Amino acid sequence: MKSVAVLRSVSRLAVKAMRMNVACHLPVRAISTSQRAFNVGPELAQALTREIEAEQQLSQENLGGSAAPSFQGFKLTTKEAEVRLTKEHGKESILVVFNVNHSVDMDEGFDDEAQPEAAPVPVALPPFTVEITKGNERLCFHLELVESVDVQGEYDFRVEEFYVAPAVKDGNEDVAAEVYASSGKYIDPDLHDLLFVRYLEERGFDAQFCKTLVAYATHYEHSQYVGLLNKIKAFVSK
Repeated sequence: MKSVAVLRSVSRLAVKAMRMNVACHLPVRAISTSQRAFNVGPELAQALTREIEAEQQLSQENLGGSAAPSFQGFKLTTKEAEVRLTKEHGKESILVVFNVNHSVDMDEGFDDEAQPEAAPVPVALPPFTVEITKGNERLCFHLELVESVDVQGEYDFRVEEFYVAPAVKDGNEDVAAEVYASSGKYIDPDLHDLLFVRYLEERGFDAQFCKTLVAYATHYEHSQYVGLLNKIKAFVSK
């Protein structure tokens, strides 16, 4: 799969890199009591306006504007940073949940402000859960998105943990602490192929799903970031 060609604004990357470079060299700054400290609101609001406009332009140029990618066969709902996908597969009800908070990996090695074109392309790679409910039980997988080992720039998923838990009852999705969960790292190779690959592929969790998930999460995370900037602007402008 090709990674999503999306470029966060240079300012967002550069500011992070700049902070990393200078953080260990700056002395503790005394709190300013000058009049300037009490007039930062309008200046901050103007800076936020510029950043919002820059991010919106980047969204139009690199993320398709407001049109987010869609998941074929799934019903999608969102609440703030959380995204849920649901569908039916025979007698099974399938739920996918992921959260885009902290899902964009800003490369810690990026510290060359003179060469912003060398910045990595940031994409959102949120961990996600898959719950397959049948009867009074649910088979659960906790998964991580990882770069494909076969093709550079493409993505796959890795099962971190799996278990069987009671089905959701009265809206309570919590899994009791006593439910046994196993790591996906040590499963028998044959079971790995049957359970983690073929079983999940039959339910739509394949290479195309990973591609769509990365594309959607990147687009949605960006929209949430712009929304946060707007909220901060409204707050400081009160």
